[in-house]
Amino acid sequence: MKGKIFTPDEANRMLPLVSRIADDIVETYAKVNRALQAFEAAKASAGDDPTLEIEVRRADERVAELLDRFQALIVEVEALGATVKDYESGGIDFYGEVDGEIVYLCWRRGDDSINYWHRLEDGYSKRQPLPEPSTMAG
Repeated sequence: MKGKIFTPDEANRMLPLVSRIADDIVETYAKVNRALQAFEAAKASAGDDPTLEIEVRRADERVAELLDRFQALIVEVEALGATVKDYESGGIDFYGEVDGEIVYLCWRRGDDSINYWHRLEDGYSKRQPLPEPSTMAG
């Protein structure tokens, strides 16, 4: 485990910024996938035709550019102390504590606040409602 342990209130205060980054992650991830498909299509259609090599090279450069942007967004989230869990839905987790156990406070794009948590070894599907504040660290 690495990172800060957040209270739900601390994590919620970060959501305006995290939400904007999550939007960029989802959008950039979709662009990366489309660019990869375009690259594969250009590569397949080029075959041995040297005149199409420029198109393949441009498609490859576009993939690399988007991957750099995508990685920078992930690093930005991690610098805030959070972890990106789902590139397609914009799922982001923050380390938290419930009943003395280090857990993930989980959030997804579209959620107004952090209302759920799950154990580190569990995924989003096993999330549980946050307990009353008296059992939360902070």
